[in-house]
Amino acid sequence: MDYWRLLVKLQTDNWCTLPTAMGEFRMYDTTDDNISVICIGDIKSQGKLPLLRIHSSCRASEVFGALDCDCADQLRESMKNLVFEGRGMIVYQQQEGRGHGLSLKITAVRAMEYDNLDTAQAFEKLGLEQDIRTYAEAVELLKQLNISAVRLVSNNPRKHQYLSDHGIQTQMVNTNPNIRPENREYLFTKNEKLGHMLPLEASSYESEPVYFYHSDQPWGELSNFSRHSVFIDGVIWPTTEHYYQAQKFTHEVHRESIRCASTPMLAKSQAYTLVDQFGRNDWEAIREDIMLTALRAKFSQHPDVATKLLSSGSRKLVERTTNDEYWGDPGDGSGQNRLGELLMKVRAGLTSQVSSVSVLMEYH
Repeated sequence: MDYWRLLVKLQTDNWCTLPTAMGEFRMYDTTDDNISVICIGDIKSQGKLPLLRIHSSCRASEVFGALDCDCADQLRESMKNLVFEGRGMIVYQQQEGRGHGLSLKITAVRAMEYDNLDTAQAFEKLGLEQDIRTYAEAVELLKQLNISAVRLVSNNPRKHQYLSDHGIQTQMVNTNPNIRPENREYLFTKNEKLGHMLPLEASSYESEPVYFYHSDQPWGELSNFSRHSVFIDGVIWPTTEHYYQAQKFTHEVHRESIRCASTPMLAKSQAYTLVDQFGRNDWEAIREDIMLTALRAKFSQHPDVATKLLSSGSRKLVERTTNDEYWGDPGDGSGQNRLGELLMKVRAGLTSQVSSVSVLMEYH
């Protein structure tokens, strides 16, 4: 650890704003170009048990958009979670190929492609340890901030164990993989052979709930952040989230500003900034009616997402989140899940319409 103290020294007074499509972060100087730190808010005021993601670089997915892993997905999801909570940090480390570097990573991926191997078999063939990453830098940064306990956003028990062994208590926060044809085998191999704990078992049985949250995850079409515009009261809104957040205000200037936000997350963030000073007094009384208006517009104006909603049958719909106990639920029934309830109401209306059309067609 003394070695890292010579290299990594967080400069808490040297930071810049990092505006992103998900929200506004701060980027801090670590005095080491191989280690980056971003956070929401003042890094010295993160409170108890802040969210922490220790993320290893993946040039293929993060820069070039490769689809055969989940690295970029995990980074984006972690950033979203930080923005929703309003605090937390990401330590980004240059540790390609589970610590072996980019050259050996390319060799391993080539072996996977040409020899039909999974990621664990490719490393074995090359005589490589499966994972040689260390997190001493992150531990040192946490200790410089006097942080001794975190909620670690990771599916990797090795990462949790490393922090625990070096004096940082951790609680596990899973990321939710976006399973694609290109990365499906890779994700299951991480669980089966590398000991990861990715929640890969999709709810596909009629008796099980449909869980949704991020717009780029399974069932993401149900999210208010999904990229489906709605036409309401003569105005086009980029997403239902844009419409919902704008209705918190009566002044047109505030509504229009939120409507023009480049992403739904920025629309939400902007509304939160303005609502205490300019928000309408009757919001809690009307918010569900506003949400229902937005949802009905979305699913009536986009037949593809209406079909997706109807495909859920009679399954319970749950916005799975720990960030909003009113609109969502963490999956244990402790939240009110009002968004899920309203979606089921919209689904019932669509089902009734489909049944009525079927009856008319049979009659004629």
